Amino acid sequence: MKEDNLTEEQEYKKNFFSNSPTFFSKKSRYIYPEVQDTTAILSSIASKPSFSQIRQRYKTKLFLSKILLKSHLNWILYSFCYQTTLNIVTQNHIGQSELEHQKLNILKYCKKSKDYNHIEKISISRDDKFYQYIKEENDKKQMNQKRDLFVERSYGIFENNITDKSQTKIINKIKEDIVKLNK
Repeated sequence: MKEDNLTEEQEYKKNFFSNSPTFFSKKSRYIYPEVQDTTAILSSIASKPSFSQIRQRYKTKLFLSKILLKSHLNWILYSFCYQTTLNIVTQNHIGQSELEHQKLNILKYCKKSKDYNHIEKISISRDDKFYQYIKEENDKKQMNQKRDLFVERSYGIFENNITDKSQTKIINKIKEDIVKLNK
């Protein structure tokens, strides 16, 4: 009897707490049926076979994020499982050596996990191409930047007391260059 006289808000709460299927079924809010919400779009993209490697890498990333410190996670470029080996690829040799120390801990937690209990070996390598690419990019940036090694404070006003003609020409050339720089 009381249930018939429920307000809309009370009906909403009742459906939510009773886990009724009518509450959780999504109604299309759009006029056009071809329009999808973001969840449907992302799930359709992720279900494609070409994204299987990304899904696998994401799972291993989540697993490693539960085990390792954030500083160690920053060294990892990507990780994946292949048969009985967990492969971890790092940015450079520093990350490789840091993660080598954590190998036994990772293996111990793999044995406890239901998804990774088949792992028998952990392979940690570095991506030299990635490191080389970053180094080349930094070198290009440094080459493109014009850097002044010092700030010239002289205005080229000084006396030339040198009597040797060859040295006098050199000093006068320096003097002219200083005047050109300050203009």
